[in-house]
Amino acid sequence: MLTILIAVVIAFAFVMIAMPSTIRMLIEKGRTGIDVHKPEKPAIPKGGGIIMLFAVVTTLLIVIGITTFQEQEVVAPGLMAALVSILMAGLIGLLDDNLDFRNRTKIALPLLASIPMVAMSVGTPTMSLPVIGTVNLGILYPLVVVPLMTTFIIDATNMYAGMNGLEAGLASVNSSALVVYVVLSPFFTLESNTQGQIDAATIAGALLGASIAFLVFNRYPAKVLSGDVGLLPMGATMAAALILGNMDRLAAILFVTYLANFLMYIIYRIHVKRSGAKYAKFASPRPDGTLEVAGPYTMYWLLPYFSKRITEKKNVMLLVLLQAVLAYSGVLLLLFAYPLGIGWL
Repeated sequence: MLTILIAVVIAFAFVMIAMPSTIRMLIEKGRTGIDVHKPEKPAIPKGGGIIMLFAVVTTLLIVIGITTFQEQEVVAPGLMAALVSILMAGLIGLLDDNLDFRNRTKIALPLLASIPMVAMSVGTPTMSLPVIGTVNLGILYPLVVVPLMTTFIIDATNMYAGMNGLEAGLASVNSSALVVYVVLSPFFTLESNTQGQIDAATIAGALLGASIAFLVFNRYPAKVLSGDVGLLPMGATMAAALILGNMDRLAAILFVTYLANFLMYIIYRIHVKRSGAKYAKFASPRPDGTLEVAGPYTMYWLLPYFSKRITEKKNVMLLVLLQAVLAYSGVLLLLFAYPLGIGWL
């Protein structure tokens, strides 16, 4: 469990130390983006997510080094596969930030980040499904479930973002929920954590530390924006941790809001195509800072649609709170399900 704490602390410290100079460098190089949800449309340094990427990768390399040199143990292949997957997601995000891929390309490219996980056959092919029960998917798990799950989580993370503090806040909640689940599991199951679960919590711990630190600079009003170079690795890190820890049930709970956001977006695109309405990518800020939206077509448009008093800051706080309630309710449900004998949970 010590490695989990080490991961959180190192990643947090890395971002806190490196981000101020990175912000200055981004400003000097003119690497800025428009903060569209503010009436004055300020230009904000964009691409700070690369520090999160380096923080997570550096942290995992340090953990691997401790395992190799101090404990004299062989590093788990799954941890190495996760590391490469996160790096590939970061590279894809960096390319997207500079080349601005088309939407179809953006959706498909994250599939490449799943290759390391597929190649190392990470995860357990046995899944517990509601009503159906326990199913052994065999080779279909690494060849089908892993790439689809990784791609969905990366894409969904990228889509459920765009407001000050939203992506970092959601990532902090999700990663902390995974860590708490792993730490508390032995007290409920009366069994020790598997190596896969410990590695998963270590990966999530690195994301947790990096996300909390990034939130210091990205919360409203943001001093820096993540960019895809940060968003895609966020998703890849969570996907790798959930797959490595064989936490498909927790994944389903954590990403139900992301799935809802994706489905609402699809409905919106169909509505725009059929009605001929003008497509709006972002909400429009009113002079008083409240948000005006085209309709209830994404998770972060729901509250502004039903209330004209919702500002960007309030909207993000409520969305993160909703995710926290969902995530920790799910953790408690899964923990108590085992001693109660609810098998499919």
